[in-house]
Amino acid sequence: MKNFRNTIESELEKLDNRWQALPLKTQCRYVIILFAFYLTMGIGVLVKVCYDLGKEDRQMEISHIESPSINDGSSARKDSILINYKKYRNGRERE
Repeated sequence: MKNFRNTIESELEKLDNRWQALPLKTQCRYVIILFAFYLTMGIGVLVKVCYDLGKEDRQMEISHIESPSINDGSSARKDSILINYKKYRNGRERE
């Protein structure tokens, strides 16, 4: 675990050195662009919340996320939860 922490610290130190090597004008530009993106995302969320609350029923619809592959059934890739592993051993069905 200590080796992992040292690796992370050294990588962060490299990134910090690269950031410090950038000109101040470029650093400011990156900060402004990232802040503008963050602000846009925040405004988008607020608009969505106001839109949902502005509907006639005045309630936000909160529901579980459902996997389309489970509901459809025609997907080539099936969920691994649907396979009963107790029934199979080494690719062969148990008796």
